[in-house]
Amino acid sequence: MFDYLKGSLNFYKNNFFRVLLIALTIILPVQVIYTITINYITLPFLYFNIPIWPTIFQSVFMLMALFIMLIPMVSLVVQDMRKERVKLGKVYGDTIKYAFFVYAISIPASIITTVGLLFLIVPGIFCLVFFIGLPLAKVIEDASTLTIVKRSFAFGKENFLMICGFLLLFASIDFIGSYLLSFLALLVTGQMAIINWMLMLFNSLLLPLFIFIISKVYLDWNGEADFVHEKEYDYQLELYKS
Repeated sequence: MFDYLKGSLNFYKNNFFRVLLIALTIILPVQVIYTITINYITLPFLYFNIPIWPTIFQSVFMLMALFIMLIPMVSLVVQDMRKERVKLGKVYGDTIKYAFFVYAISIPASIITTVGLLFLIVPGIFCLVFFIGLPLAKVIEDASTLTIVKRSFAFGKENFLMICGFLLLFASIDFIGSYLLSFLALLVTGQMAIINWMLMLFNSLLLPLFIFIISKVYLDWNGEADFVHEKEYDYQLELYKS
């Protein structure tokens, strides 16, 4: 677990400006769209003091946004793992290519997860772990829908504790960071708009690290990382022999 965190931190550092550009051009806009959409949808329910439906919509749309935000960062990791030259054009191309599929498949996944989280909690956590691999499987393996669902469930099942551990870790970091930023912004400016922008920017920079970790776990799990390392070893061996 520590090795994944260390490796992902190094990858983040080595690709910081790419990550920053993707965060500002994809992840942050998705969060802005999510915020605007959820405010308009939940407004009538809040006006009539119906608390449960705003919570449901917030959870569903947040998970849908998360699935879409996974795409560009997974593409970045895959390019690096396959020893290709990391190209931002391919990152944006993959985002456009897979966005609709991920959006479509995230709708039932988000609804099921939200129902589990709201009413029973534990089943919701199980669903989140089993569904988190859907965008990963699509970007990395680009297989059929049924195959992707099976791969996602298998990935979640075989790495359940590790995924839960990383989810808990980043949820804790996000909670503490968001609280401190909100307190600081409220103290300095007192304006909610500035607080919201600071929180979205903080999440845009934190989320890539989580995605890098989960992507590396997936690539190790499906054997691609070992295959790439074996090919590199064979290449170095041939150079040594020659």
